[in-house]
Amino acid sequence: MKKSESTKLNILHNGMAYAAAYGLYSISIGKIAAVTNMSRTGVISHFANKEDMQVAILAYTEEEFKKQVVEASIDEDALKHLNNFQQRWLEWLSFLDTVSPGQQASCPLIKASVEFKASPHCLVRQFMQDQHMKMINYLTKLAVNCQQQGYFNNALEPTIFAYEFYGLYTGHVVQTSLIDNPTLAVTYKKVVNGLIERYMKKL
Repeated sequence: MKKSESTKLNILHNGMAYAAAYGLYSISIGKIAAVTNMSRTGVISHFANKEDMQVAILAYTEEEFKKQVVEASIDEDALKHLNNFQQRWLEWLSFLDTVSPGQQASCPLIKASVEFKASPHCLVRQFMQDQHMKMINYLTKLAVNCQQQGYFNNALEPTIFAYEFYGLYTGHVVQTSLIDNPTLAVTYKKVVNGLIERYMKKL
């Protein structure tokens, strides 16, 4: 890997860590320069502008999410795949805590969707809209696979499952960012397992 590529990855990793702790909206060239021990000129040389850097940080975060959660969850058995995903998605928050030590980290992707809601035409908002649709489509596909393999009731709507699942997770992220209570993860698992149980075929 070239030095310039390694430097850019270091900027993006530190940017993800900063966004996990403080949010993407507050990120600036100066703040990223400070956490990477670089000059402002050194940081901006890798990006067209601040907004370009913010989008690049989100794209890097999305790729990390794919590696840590999506790819690590894959199983030919649809129900195992779904259960793997729900566990890995929960562990994603713990992973973010490791990259933002000493801070109560949260998902930069979810934070950004809220932080930039009043900026409908900015590139960050457009990126998040696309990312949101990919997530809903992915969750819908997990439910469809469970139906096709005979686990889920075919009379129930996979898109509704995706909507509920996503809503439960985002709610959990908000709660954990406000309340330092380790039992929240246990509660979240119970609620998600209850959701999955409602969609299972009844014997």
